[in-house]
Formats: sequence, structure tokens, C-alpha cells
Amino acid sequence: MTWPNRITYVRILLIPVFAIAVLEIKHHPAYRFVAFGLFAAMAVGDLLDGLVARRFKLVSIEGKFIDPLADKLLMTTACVFLALPMWGMPDSQAPLAGEVAVIIIARDVLICVWVVATFLAGTRRVYEPTRLGRLTTFVQMVALGSTLAGTIWADVYGYVAVPLSYAAAAITIASGLQYAYMHARTISFHGSNE
Repeated sequence: MTWPNRITYVRILLIPVFAIAVLEIKHHPAYRFVAFGLFAAMAVGDLLDGLVARRFKLVSIEGKFIDPLADKLLMTTACVFLALPMWGMPDSQAPLAGEVAVIIIARDVLICVWVVATFLAGTRRVYEPTRLGRLTTFVQMVALGSTLAGTIWADVYGYVAVPLSYAAAAITIASGLQYAYMHARTISFHGSNE
């Protein structure tokens, strides 16, 4: 197993720990720092495994599957919890707007369904992320990280997290439309040759 893949598996294993930390916030508000620290560590791990893989030419088929899977599991988990009013925010509001959480989760679910469906249909293919797809993941990470930070520092929430969360929603929609367009063209192309 390559080092980038080891880092990715550690990221996946940290997701349940992150979830447990979030669930403890209601009883112990200081766990917000733990949740934020774990998310930040996983985000840095995402950057690190990619850099190591490219720098030392350790890119693998396994890594191309598990790295985006780790991203999607983390994003979905963070979105679900941040969209719940359990953080002790003013007026008992959730840190992340429900519509933003739905947009981010829906895109990832649709991509996963597409990949599984094509795999079951006999297509053994690795779907390389586009530049927009990579940018979307980065913006989502920063937005969710700042939202977690915003549960600790009010100024970060108002001036950084909220605007970034809507920027993440917008770029997620654009990325989802690009993904749908690219693969719809692939289906049409193959269909025309049959």
C-alpha cells in the first residue's frame, strides 16, 4: 500500500471520530475545538496525499477511487451535522443553511449513483476529476471548515463562513451541471454508434 493511500485510509477512519466529537458538543461545548481540529487535519491530509502521490509518482487506481470517496464521506458527514441546530448558535439556528447542505450532498450522491450504475453495467472506468471538480472540493472544504470555525468565533461565521457557504453552493451546482453534461454527451456518443 502506498503512503498516499495510507493517508487516505486514516482520513476515512477519522470521520467517525469527527462524528463522535460533534455529538459530544451538546454536552461539552469545548468539543467544537476537537471537531474543528479533526476536520482541519482531514482537509490537510487531503492536500498531503495528493501532493505525495504526484511528487513521488505514487498515483494508483486504488487511490483514484478512495480519495474522492474519503472527500465525499467527509463532506456529507460535515454537511449533515452542520445543518442541525445542535451547536449552541444564536436563536438555536444551524450553522449551515439547509439548502446549502442539500446542494452539496445531492451532487455527491448523484455522482456516486452514476459511478455505481456504470460499474454494474459493466463499465470499468476511473472518472478523472475536472479542474472545476477539484476547485469545487477545495471551496467546499474551506467553506465547511470556516463554518466549523464559525461555531467557535462569531466573526468568522458572519464575515467568512456564510458568504463562503453560498459560494460553495454555487460552484457545486456549476460542477454538477458540468458533470451531467459531460457524461450525457458520452451516453449520446456511444448510443449513436450502436
